[in-house]
Amino acid sequence: MAVTAQQALGVSRRPLRVGRVRYGLWWLDQATAGARARARVVTDGTATVGRELRWAAELSVRATLAGIDHARPEPWSDRGLTWLFGAIAVAAVAVAVLLGAGMAQWAMTSSDAMLFAAAGALAVGLVFLPLAYLVFASRRQRRRR
Repeated sequence: MAVTAQQALGVSRRPLRVGRVRYGLWWLDQATAGARARARVVTDGTATVGRELRWAAELSVRATLAGIDHARPEPWSDRGLTWLFGAIAVAAVAVAVLLGAGMAQWAMTSSDAMLFAAAGALAVGLVFLPLAYLVFASRRQRRRR
């Protein structure tokens, strides 16, 4: 089988002789050239998007870590701590009175209702949260040279 690939290019030499297998491979290469080019463009675009997403995620993590590092509060003054502890104490007394009245009512009426016991546990946990924040979240300033 003689294929004249040079004739398509305008070259007037003798025809190129190839076998059926080589002609089939050449034809397949020519027939799929457009699809391969489109696939290459898609994969290049996908790789670029992946690199951009990885870069954005890395920057987000760095910014979040820097923000967390700067978001920690400085130690409060004694006056501020006194007012805050006073407010927490007043809120704790109010919650204790409310829960005490509720528990007394609960003990008189139905012993199988666990609403006030669950509310009491939640209230105690919510009272301890600001205290834990005050104890563990403050830190001293770093010395800069």
